[in-house]
Amino acid sequence: MSADRVYWKYWGKARKEGETGTPYHLLPYHCLDVAAVACAWWDADTAIRRTFTASFSYPGSNQSQLRAWVMFFVALHDLGKFDLRFQLKAPEALAAAWRPLGTEDHGLAARDIVGFDHGWAGLAWANREYRGWLNCEDADRETWRQWQPWLAAVTGHHGDFFVPEMPGLVLDTDEALVEHDQNARRTFVSLLAHLFLEPAGLSLQQLPPNCSPATQAWLAGFCSVCDWIGSNEVFEYRSDPHADLAEYLAARIHKIQDENLLHRFGLLGKSADYRGLGALLQMGESPRGVQVEVDKLPTTPGLTLIEAPTGSGKTEAALAYAWRLLDQGVVDSIVFALPTQATANAMLARAEAFADRIFGTANLVLAHGKREFNKTFRRLAESGRRTSAQGKTEAAVQCAAWLASSRKRVFLGQLGVCTVDQVLLSVLPVRHKFVRGFGLNKSVLIVDEVHAYDAYMHGLLGEALRRQKATGGSAVLLSATLPAGVRAKLLEAWDSDCAEAAPYPALWHVAEDAPICLTVPDDQRPAEREVAFECLKLPGAFPNEALLDRIVAAAEAGARVVIVMNLVDDAQRLARQLRDKTELEVDVFHARYRFTDRQQKEQAVLRHYGRNAACGKGRILVATQVVEQSLDLDFDWMLTQICPVDLLFQRLGRLHRHQRDDRPAGFESPRCTVISVEGEDYGLHKLIYGNARVLWRTEQLLSGTDRIVFPEAYRRWIREVYSANVWDDEPDLVYADYLGWKDDQARREAEAKRLTTMTVSAFRDEDNIVTGLTRDGETSLTVLPLQSDGRLLDGQALNTLNEWDLAETLNLNAVPVPASWEKRLKDCRMEQDGDLAGYRQLEMTADRQGGWTAMGGKFRYTEDFGLERCTDESA
Repeated sequence: MSADRVYWKYWGKARKEGETGTPYHLLPYHCLDVAAVACAWWDADTAIRRTFTASFSYPGSNQSQLRAWVMFFVALHDLGKFDLRFQLKAPEALAAAWRPLGTEDHGLAARDIVGFDHGWAGLAWANREYRGWLNCEDADRETWRQWQPWLAAVTGHHGDFFVPEMPGLVLDTDEALVEHDQNARRTFVSLLAHLFLEPAGLSLQQLPPNCSPATQAWLAGFCSVCDWIGSNEVFEYRSDPHADLAEYLAARIHKIQDENLLHRFGLLGKSADYRGLGALLQMGESPRGVQVEVDKLPTTPGLTLIEAPTGSGKTEAALAYAWRLLDQGVVDSIVFALPTQATANAMLARAEAFADRIFGTANLVLAHGKREFNKTFRRLAESGRRTSAQGKTEAAVQCAAWLASSRKRVFLGQLGVCTVDQVLLSVLPVRHKFVRGFGLNKSVLIVDEVHAYDAYMHGLLGEALRRQKATGGSAVLLSATLPAGVRAKLLEAWDSDCAEAAPYPALWHVAEDAPICLTVPDDQRPAEREVAFECLKLPGAFPNEALLDRIVAAAEAGARVVIVMNLVDDAQRLARQLRDKTELEVDVFHARYRFTDRQQKEQAVLRHYGRNAACGKGRILVATQVVEQSLDLDFDWMLTQICPVDLLFQRLGRLHRHQRDDRPAGFESPRCTVISVEGEDYGLHKLIYGNARVLWRTEQLLSGTDRIVFPEAYRRWIREVYSANVWDDEPDLVYADYLGWKDDQARREAEAKRLTTMTVSAFRDEDNIVTGLTRDGETSLTVLPLQSDGRLLDGQALNTLNEWDLAETLNLNAVPVPASWEKRLKDCRMEQDGDLAGYRQLEMTADRQGGWTAMGGKFRYTEDFGLERCTDESA
């Protein structure tokens, strides 16, 4: 074989000993398999082409040249496999592809082979050898600065970007072996230039387009997914050299197209032609409110902000606009992000109905992995789980297993529903973050309840929006109640200083052109709604006996009553006190459950208090903030502990949510009771919401009225509470606390932005650490209740599960707890590595009351009340 065809002597994929079939797949074939996927996907998906063009700021008339550069670099993703250390990972394949090499031939230690990272090596070898490939001196390294981001993107396809210097890169072995690898890399680069660049009128001597950090991440995500597909065994192994590689590439592209593989993998799905928002409504319904303005929004990439009351149809408006973008090929998918798992679960049914109408058969996924996996992805994941000779670094194993986790698959199908945490991880230093970013950039990102996030989360969300803009993406933000400062900061992420005041409700759209602000016609403005209020100041903001008696009396008279507590401990204590006072049903619902129990609780709450709940008998729900957002619940009377005004208005969206003619006597009109603290010290409530000033101001406004009129109150009350001006009667303690909070918010936002600039993957992408990264420690501890023999509370043994089922089982059985519990749980076992890393293992014993206790009775768990602290011992 001539020296210029030396690349045929390298395998790219190999089977384990004893597996049937062709024992190895030649490396040039594998590289072209991945390039074929990239070619077919580019050709089939308008949104992919548009996003690449926007990301690289490449003129549309030269799109064929951009395609050539992309395919050339994608085909180079496994350049580091042209290295003796990688080839020795499967010595039988090496012997068959070239010749046998024993230790006496190469002299390499086993650790040099086992620990070899071919992704890193690909970039490092390019850094050393590119001058020879390009026949240039590049004394000022200007050429390398153009090549490096492209090469870093494609060689980072296993989850990380690398620096171009790799310790121990140069082999200490026979010079002929070193030269063999070097010649293979050089000739393969030349071959790819002939295949991809020359037909587009390009050459290796020309510089590729500029590749910004956001563009690099987009390319890395695209390459990663193409590598996963190209590594699947639908591409049969071939070990016969000498094929014409141009013909091989064309055949692979035809295979993908003829067998409809991209549709089978769930990556492509044709949407129906846009038929208007009315097609999303139930029979007899017509567009209303902000919905009537949706068709006036431009179908160009941009940021849209919809601000309208709870229950006014914002979700349908956002989905209709997303449908228009799909119809125009601006995006090819939708990602719908919500603040909590409960709200994401509630959104799933609506998303299923939308997917059925718009896509017919679609890849619809719930991000946090608690629903059935899509069957197509399940089948492909199973085929990729067979360990290859290269172990877990092989793409077919690593990426298929990775994509089988639904919290990540949500970004690759046609419609995904996720918690906002999954979106924020796309800008944090976790492995494979760029695949999330890739999925987001080609989608329209819809973020619900954007008012619900703190400064730290807004710092991350702002960066996610900036990257969406940098790649020509689209985003829709939804909120019922949004302070003007938060609105301005969100629009600023899209380089807009649009601060136009507008009547409520309103829609803003910012793109490359002048910002647009749309308001609804007078006949579509929300009907005036009056809510009766009372504000009670009680010790600890906890209901006293008199108020408990009122709650019970209302329920016994037929009312459905909800009490929203800020603290889980308060909710658990209150529910017990109410059960002691009445035979009526008293439900409790919060976030401190095993997820499997929380799912059942959530369904029960929707069944008893939702749109279709049976009426006629009173019932009481004691809950926390989990009922504040997106759940379609309806109550006759709401009681709530003090909270910021915008969140109070959000809670009121569950009060008289639906038109009913059978409200019990005394509750024909909506009523709300706010329970605040005595004095000006808000204690733990201040710790939850951070800003005591907004609590005090909310309370002052409530104390001065016995009723609030909506929608007028949305703008006026929120503007007054969040105004930077000092009120004349504002206590010094409240003002001093505000100044400290403001400084802390700036620090948290800066910390979030600092994390987004890290280029090294410092964190594992696992559920038990996700919240700690995205929510600034809000619920950063995860407890795993176990029996003394290591079994779960339901008796399941963890050691009987494979690694994929284990991950899902741990998710379902873990309990989130506040970071403040760290000292209380210091005696819990917590492993640093392995599948249980990060879980605090709480050993529990069954008690006679049907629950489980731990640490001498300090903790108790029941399916009804969740995890409780049973003593008030100091931490």
